[in-house]
Amino acid sequence: MRLRHTVVTAAAGSALVLGGLAAPGSAAASTYPGQVKCPKGDYQLCIDGGPGGFTISGREFSGHANAIRLKNVSNITITGNKFTSLSGPTGYGAIHVQNSSGIVIRKNTFSRLSNGANMHGVYLVKTSGSVITGNKFSSISDDPVRIRDGSRNNTVIGNTFTKSGKYAMFSEWGRLEKGETCGRGNVFKSNKYGIGYYGKGISLIKWGGRGGGKTGLRLTWGNCKKASIVNKGGNSRL
Repeated sequence: MRLRHTVVTAAAGSALVLGGLAAPGSAAASTYPGQVKCPKGDYQLCIDGGPGGFTISGREFSGHANAIRLKNVSNITITGNKFTSLSGPTGYGAIHVQNSSGIVIRKNTFSRLSNGANMHGVYLVKTSGSVITGNKFSSISDDPVRIRDGSRNNTVIGNTFTKSGKYAMFSEWGRLEKGETCGRGNVFKSNKYGIGYYGKGISLIKWGGRGGGKTGLRLTWGNCKKASIVNKGGNSRL
């Protein structure tokens, strides 16, 4: 069966909007500025560098370990997409962002994300000034939003979390013993939440995590001098 898709480009100020449809489990249909061949890790859409200033919307990603990988970019909006049934031995997150800033992740659906280790909905590494808002997270085997290595001034606001998370809804973890740094100024507020993935209540936030997994160290939290994630209130239990 031939896949039919549309690509819409529109100027919104200086922002470029690229949309369309992709078959479940397929790579995204459009070509984006800075798009590159994906590295190992079973990603479906990878962007490394480029001018930014565009939107990824209206896509469905499934059937792989990960979905979108952004690196070395700024001012990209990811909105109105579905991330479902992502699983694999190299699963990091539906959206994996590195060395970037100004990423807006808005009104997406994340569901049934799992693997044998750590699988997140959104995973931000060395990333700043980003906003995660209006998304629905359900059945996420590890913490639905995770930051790492100096990520700062990111805000998680107005999302819904159901049956998601191993330790917290929004957490920070890193190889602090290997020289990775703590973040700062990250905020969690006005979200709705239920139980964790394993059927019990979990924390809303945890920060300064290190150890666990293959590190050989006991997993501990609060290893930063100051809280790198702050609960600003307005959160409600479902």
